Amino acid sequence: MGNRQEDLPLAALEHADDEHDMEDVLERVARRLQAEGAHVGGLVHRVDDYPSGSKRMVLFDLRSDRSFELSQDLGGASVACNLNPQALGEASAVLRQALADGVDLVVINRFGSVEAEGGGFVMEFADFIDAGIPVLTAVAARHQSGWQRFTGGLHAALPADEDALMAWCRAQLARRKQEGALKV
Repeated sequence: MGNRQEDLPLAALEHADDEHDMEDVLERVARRLQAEGAHVGGLVHRVDDYPSGSKRMVLFDLRSDRSFELSQDLGGASVACNLNPQALGEASAVLRQALADGVDLVVINRFGSVEAEGGGFVMEFADFIDAGIPVLTAVAARHQSGWQRFTGGLHAALPADEDALMAWCRAQLARRKQEGALKV
């Protein structure tokens, strides 16, 4: 007998490669949960463009709104990876602090190419899972095979629907409350 989606403490908003509003959906869900009194931590991702035309990626801490410029402006003609490893390291400290603080639920902006290769926030994903803290993230279609390898298929696959995400999150919070694990 398989696990029901709401029973799995790891969930991904799965989306097509060309869908770009997933960050907004994750942030709206996290903010709604916070407004309801849940102790939600983690990082959300916002994307826009540098004046040069290259893609600008910024991570925001859900608890402090501190920002981390995840990309570097290498110019509009550059095809090189513009990931800023220093910002990635600084942002990972936000996740480690959320774990230490025992948040009720964590949002990790995405499981992407860096995580699929075993880097990025993959250790933080594992640490939250080990601690029993529910994790909500986004996974693009092109990273599905890496996600499947990482999770062993033990994750809830959720649509890009705010109500479906909220239902999963509320089920996780209710489970943690029943277990006596929620912060009061």
